[in-house]
Amino acid sequence: METSLFEPKLSGNRIVRGLAPIAIAIALVFAIAPIASSETKLPFPRPAAIQPNVDFWVDIFTKYSDHDFVVVDRDNVSRVYHVFKLPGDGQPSRTDIDWANEYLKTKYSDILNRLATRPPADDEEREVAAMFKGEPPSAYAAAAQNIRVQEGLREQFHEGLLRSRYYKPSMERIFRGAGLPPELVTLASVESGFHNGSRSSAGAVGIWQFTRDTGKHYMKITRYHDDRLNPDRETIAAAKLLRSNYDTLGDWPLAITAYNYGTGGVARAAGIYGGDYSEMVQHYQGPHFGFAVKNYYAEFLAALQVHRDEDKYFPGIADEEAIRPAPIKTDFAPPRRSKKSHTSHARKTSSKTTHHSKKTVEQKT
Repeated sequence: METSLFEPKLSGNRIVRGLAPIAIAIALVFAIAPIASSETKLPFPRPAAIQPNVDFWVDIFTKYSDHDFVVVDRDNVSRVYHVFKLPGDGQPSRTDIDWANEYLKTKYSDILNRLATRPPADDEEREVAAMFKGEPPSAYAAAAQNIRVQEGLREQFHEGLLRSRYYKPSMERIFRGAGLPPELVTLASVESGFHNGSRSSAGAVGIWQFTRDTGKHYMKITRYHDDRLNPDRETIAAAKLLRSNYDTLGDWPLAITAYNYGTGGVARAAGIYGGDYSEMVQHYQGPHFGFAVKNYYAEFLAALQVHRDEDKYFPGIADEEAIRPAPIKTDFAPPRRSKKSHTSHARKTSSKTTHHSKKTVEQKT
């Protein structure tokens, strides 16, 4: 079944043997032209409403390091209150990250709450107040509840670009076979940075970050085997899911968002706004439809922009070597027990069971 689903579509052009060479050349030009143009013109629209979000994520991926913490309004990411630089060398620890997040949220919530009750008292408050020019004092109080601190991802994204070189040829081939735009494999940058051993706190595994429940619909996942750790099989699964999302929802902004939020959830949300993606992400307030979901498609567009012009954002990366991933096992067979050990264990179990059964009967009588 999988073979037929992902079998490359053959050209419908049949060359009549009696055609002259010039006619054959013309036929080939017209046969190839639509394919070339379909790959040049990407089917991923960039709604004006989310362009600030795309720009924000391009900066997070390429400008800000893992020591930079960007304080923004979660619903208006172009409103950047401050970029805090964490001192020290090396990758920040979980403790460092949690401290920066709490410190900055508290600090800027306090500033905004003070501005809601009085004029700015110092340069820092005046700088924040300038972002609310013409707005009522109540806007400060609302913004105080809407702060997000985003850590920079420049180092992680750079490594992801180098890892992607190993995977993209086979992934793009699989996506083309499924009738999908090959550029769509860039979504793996958003999911895991092309990291084959990635595991999330929600239990998602692999490059394409399938949870067990969703993955079982597309792959073999058992106690002792997990196809989510096989790059080709999980890519085929991702292609099937994305193809299904697109067929159900009708456009890529919705289909890609559904990869994060679920097909049913996006269908319900989009239905409220007549299928308008921009209206949905700006106004829908359903359960778990938060910052990550609203920014998911914008992150994809940002990642696609960086992938297509990586040397602009990471000068010299073209000369760097691809990162070859370490192999990961997909089978976890339990160790075999010796026959003697198994027999001994069976006897002990049988003895314990008989004794327990006898005791139970005596108690009942």
